[in-house]
Amino acid sequence: MTIDYCDMQAAIAAGNFTAAHDIYATGKNSFSGLARRTFYRFATFAPAAGVVEPLHDALTMGRNATWLDAMIKDAMAQRNGPLALGLIQVAALKYFLHEVDEGFNKVSTYLNDTVNNEVLISDASGAPHNVDEAFALWAGGNPTACATLSGWAARLGADLDTTFLGTSYLNSAMTLALNELLATSRSADLSPYNATRFMVQRYVTVMGLQGVMRWAYRAQAATACKRPAAQIAEAKAMVAVHWTYLHPMLKARNVRDNLIHALHETLTAPTTSYPRVLSAIRAIVSAMGRRMSEIGAPRFDRITAGWTNCSATVVEQAGAAAGRRRL
Repeated sequence: MTIDYCDMQAAIAAGNFTAAHDIYATGKNSFSGLARRTFYRFATFAPAAGVVEPLHDALTMGRNATWLDAMIKDAMAQRNGPLALGLIQVAALKYFLHEVDEGFNKVSTYLNDTVNNEVLISDASGAPHNVDEAFALWAGGNPTACATLSGWAARLGADLDTTFLGTSYLNSAMTLALNELLATSRSADLSPYNATRFMVQRYVTVMGLQGVMRWAYRAQAATACKRPAAQIAEAKAMVAVHWTYLHPMLKARNVRDNLIHALHETLTAPTTSYPRVLSAIRAIVSAMGRRMSEIGAPRFDRITAGWTNCSATVVEQAGAAAGRRRL
């Protein structure tokens, strides 16, 4: 799937959205048996009737199986490459959450009949296999290849200064969580598996907050430093991408609607005011009982790397001015 994503990225860079859509819809390089794996399947997956998948269901928020596919196709039709590619990664995240949930359901079913259901905790096809698949979706084969969920986490960690010994807090935490899920799926220890999968949900929420923070800052910086319109559009597209999964994760965490609305309003303002975005993020982080040190703070030098005739002071002044205009 990593190669498929790289091929879609290359096709979009060349302006060939038809080829990118074909890879998304029908696959190209990854097979399950004789059938190609596709990001379309990830986007449109829905659990069987009566099956409860709390992480996956939280992301979908009761929407039908085509909601994300429709967003991806619309982005393709608008020739919005950053939005389309970002939403395809959200599809990978969606299926990642499904794999974690399905692992729990297999362990639960096994415990109802341990004599006849041993296959459900086997490495080959049982719950441990689901956890392995979840890890593959997070890591994407190579965290530096085009874009992966772990690549997102690594970039956000570096750009927001939330790393320890060069590794993002988020990737370290997710690796430990997936290892715990693997161990408890093999031992059929349902209670710690369940507790850990909801830690996974919390880590995804943190990534969403980091994502909107990083890209909102870049949107303000690109505007202040008079960067090309395409760079401003990319930043705003990526804010929308991270909001696509952050919004349902915040709802699942029972964050108050007024706090969610306040953040959404700042993110969708015609001119991005990073100070207002930051204020809204701080309110949500506090409401969740967490600290801003987990989310981080933008590093101007990294987020604007390669830009000329730009300074952190110019960006800060632009943010303050945008905030005053909205008062």
